[in-house]
Amino acid sequence: MRLLPPAWCRRWLAPWLLAPWLAGAASAQLAPPSALPAPLSLASDPAVLARTALGAERGTLVVGVLRADKAAYGIAHNPEPLAPRTIASASAEQPMFEIGSVTKVFTGLLLAQAVERGDVALDDSVGKLLAGHAEGVPPAVAAITLRQLVTHTGCLPVMADGVTGGAALAEQFRSFDLPMFWAALARIRLTGLAAPCEARYSNFGMALLGQLLALHYGTSWGELVRARITEPLGMNDTVIPLGDKASRMAPAFAGDQRQRRFDMLAYAPASALRSTAADMLAFSRAILEGARGPLGPAAARLLTPLARYEGAEIGYAVMVRGPETGRRTYYHAGVTEGYRTLWLLAPDTGEALIVLASNQRAPLQPVMLAIGKSRYPVPTAEVPIDPKRLADYAGEFRVGKSQVLGFTVREGRLLARESGKAYNLLTPTGTDRFAVTAIGAQFVFRRGDAGEVNGVTLTQGGSRLEGRRVGAAATAPQD
Repeated sequence: MRLLPPAWCRRWLAPWLLAPWLAGAASAQLAPPSALPAPLSLASDPAVLARTALGAERGTLVVGVLRADKAAYGIAHNPEPLAPRTIASASAEQPMFEIGSVTKVFTGLLLAQAVERGDVALDDSVGKLLAGHAEGVPPAVAAITLRQLVTHTGCLPVMADGVTGGAALAEQFRSFDLPMFWAALARIRLTGLAAPCEARYSNFGMALLGQLLALHYGTSWGELVRARITEPLGMNDTVIPLGDKASRMAPAFAGDQRQRRFDMLAYAPASALRSTAADMLAFSRAILEGARGPLGPAAARLLTPLARYEGAEIGYAVMVRGPETGRRTYYHAGVTEGYRTLWLLAPDTGEALIVLASNQRAPLQPVMLAIGKSRYPVPTAEVPIDPKRLADYAGEFRVGKSQVLGFTVREGRLLARESGKAYNLLTPTGTDRFAVTAIGAQFVFRRGDAGEVNGVTLTQGGSRLEGRRVGAAATAPQD
């Protein structure tokens, strides 16, 4: 079994310039209005969301939605079972799924609880919690704080020993026990000289956080989760070892290929949990209830932003999107080769969403993008622009250490692309403003004192990236 790199689930912006999105949008615009489906949102029928999120891939997909404190469920199968199957309520025996990196939210909540109790502080260091338990930890590693671990700003790599994907990644998840994990910590290579670094997703860092908490309390991470989260909330189907629940696991697929499962050891705090839609909505309800709910003040602390993260913010392992005041969205996603998960909270409307798929290729992106568009709409009406002015925007704009946006003009229209990807057509929506209307992305160009375009702001789905001009435009290839 192979676990996938977490790139798709780290941010909403990842697919914003993919050509297939725009190709699909163009064909939809040619259809008569009566043929257009209603836009997806958190208010959509869970069954419709389930069918969309599974697409043509094999397997089972369950959607759970919490609205006005009431849960609703939808289920999709490919191929369809011989007898129709539905999930009418939380009391039904629901299929189980790996939730992958959504497990990190549970580790974040354990830290929030520990901070609320006064047992640890966010600025406690790895060295402090390891004192007397491990030797040979490099000083720069020992200085990393719990705050940096939970926000992925600790300069730690995705996995130990330079592993980023493929069979070696799966082998670490499968085989690393605690002695192997602590030995790897002593030889870990940081991605920067010293923390904090720019946020960079790290399975190793989140596993380290969970194991440090377990060490502090003299127990295992799994037992902490059971005692402090799942048992108090009645989440009886959220487990690591399946025991007598194994028959309830939805068969896992990678495309058309069946996959096998394994239980994680030292990496458990990063990706080990299995759960159901009903349990995940119970978890969501407890967080939405905030300090007055069963989790107490730790529920509110969990969602508190702690650091910048790829155009937005991150709390206690929870991604945060939207303005500081008003409509904020909290989410995490997860992928293993056999499963794919999206968990999302919208406290302003009291809504929650869980999507659990038993195929790692299930196309959850349309659901993510649609929710982002509905919660953070951008202007879409086209505003005429003098084609001669388009040359002002041509050029390359850096929005991160490794990400560059390129803009060029072709046949009187402005096109954009992300580094190494295809160009896509932009719609002018106002002065110095353009949009990719199909996916709710907006570009607002900035000008200097002399009127020259020297920067651009990209917003989408509650995220915001600032770019500065670094070069001239490349020539867009002709079709």
